[in-house]
Amino acid sequence: MRYKFNFPTYAEYAPTNTLIASCVQNLSAADPITYEASYEVGSICPAILHCVLNGIDNGTTANYAAGSTILGFIPTILSMIGTSRDDHLRIHKQFPILALLLSACNPSTIVAGLAWRTNTPPEDVLLKSGVQIDTYRRGKIIMVVIHGTAMAAAGVTIWQAVVLGMRGVVAFACPTWYNPLFWVLLGPVAHIIDFTTSRWCIESRHRWSWNLSVLDGLKVRWSWVMRLKDMILTILALAEYVYGTVILSSMQLVAPLSALKIAVIFAFPAIFAKLVSVFLLELGPQDHKDSAPKPEHTLPSIPRRDTEDSLGGNL
Repeated sequence: MRYKFNFPTYAEYAPTNTLIASCVQNLSAADPITYEASYEVGSICPAILHCVLNGIDNGTTANYAAGSTILGFIPTILSMIGTSRDDHLRIHKQFPILALLLSACNPSTIVAGLAWRTNTPPEDVLLKSGVQIDTYRRGKIIMVVIHGTAMAAAGVTIWQAVVLGMRGVVAFACPTWYNPLFWVLLGPVAHIIDFTTSRWCIESRHRWSWNLSVLDGLKVRWSWVMRLKDMILTILALAEYVYGTVILSSMQLVAPLSALKIAVIFAFPAIFAKLVSVFLLELGPQDHKDSAPKPEHTLPSIPRRDTEDSLGGNL
């Protein structure tokens, strides 16, 4: 509540900023004691918002409606350009911290893909080949850079969610600030549930080892638990998508340009997470132990003299 109507705001337009200052001043001058008490608990927020919305003209209202529409499309954009839950799980097998950071970079995992989703069993995703990266030479430097950049990208996403919650005004939850942050943190929470359940279902006493990629012959002991986990996380991803869409599309007093900036800030970490996922799982250089040349197996040769002698004898 403290920063919602303080400057700078997402409203941008000078008449709106003047109107916000006027509404705050009028409400505080009417009853200073009640205003201070209401300001601390946030109950005065709906009154200020109502005063501002009643004072702006129709053209400005249309612009703010466009800004809310742009914000409402952010979960859809992220779900189409970002990473999937399966990618996070495969990366987790070798780089658990990186997988957690990538899940924070992309609040909405791929939900649009449910329309054409394949019927791949969830246990098969866990047993798929993991990261394709040389961890012996230059791969170490590459992974340090990727981890550092992923940490910065996750920090940008969380920071933008906090700023949006503090400066943005949700129409039906005016005093609150944690709604966008809650939407962002649902991604890492879903990933934690995913890898915890998946490790628990591995048939090995080394299931809680830091690096699962060095274990050979991984087997899943409870396929039904993996399928139940997959169903629950799919429902959670859909709920997260709907929640993010409702919260962001309900933001008031956000100009279109500010909404575009917010969308770009959320999109860049998601694009980075997708590029890292493609590089590690598809395009990365093979590991040193996998790329070592294998000995060639040749068939034993037949002595030529014996062949000729046998042919000559037959003749």
